Amino acid sequence: MSYTHFTLLRHGQPEQANCLLGRTDPPLTDKGWQQMHSSANTLKFHLIISSPLLRCRGYAEQLADERNCQLILDDDWQELDFGLWDGQVITALWQQPNQHLSHGTEPTYSQFWHAPVEHIPPAGESSQALLHRITSSIDTLSRAYPGKQLLIVSHSGVMRMVLAWLLNSRQAGNAHLSQIQLDHAALLHFNTYIDETGTLWPQLQGFHNPCVYQHTLQDN
Repeated sequence: MSYTHFTLLRHGQPEQANCLLGRTDPPLTDKGWQQMHSSANTLKFHLIISSPLLRCRGYAEQLADERNCQLILDDDWQELDFGLWDGQVITALWQQPNQHLSHGTEPTYSQFWHAPVEHIPPAGESSQALLHRITSSIDTLSRAYPGKQLLIVSHSGVMRMVLAWLLNSRQAGNAHLSQIQLDHAALLHFNTYIDETGTLWPQLQGFHNPCVYQHTLQDN
């Protein structure tokens, strides 16, 4: 049995961190670069796949150069497209009321956050579309790189959706698992293997929030 080993690395703190960043494309702050270096310092991998957005791509390109490793930029690992909400200040989004339009009522950000499977950002991407592109990519990569260790530099919404898929929690209506804290430069590890019938089997291996760990050490 040959496993493919996946490590998902969330980008570090970006500029405009107080905004809802989907396809909005700010670079990392200095702190964000430090967070990425700290999380990735001891990781081992054969290949890097990265979201093409700057907050992921910038560090992925540097890491690929440092490790003399192949880098693939893949649109499938971009953050959810938040449509008309994209780039807006998050505190302002929480305060917006429903807007009654000719074709119906647009959801509030609060409604979306609490039940993203049931609501779609105005002119944005559905959670089901996000799930489809991520799981399709996982399946493709698992078949293309059996026995390899893959590092995927991506986003919080993507990682939450992968967690929901691994835990089979989508039926609860909260595919983004908002109950789970996911810090900048967090790490998610899982394996996949293809059985004799060609079926993909994923296995969650671990989850690490470096900021939470650092805070615990400081508190103690």
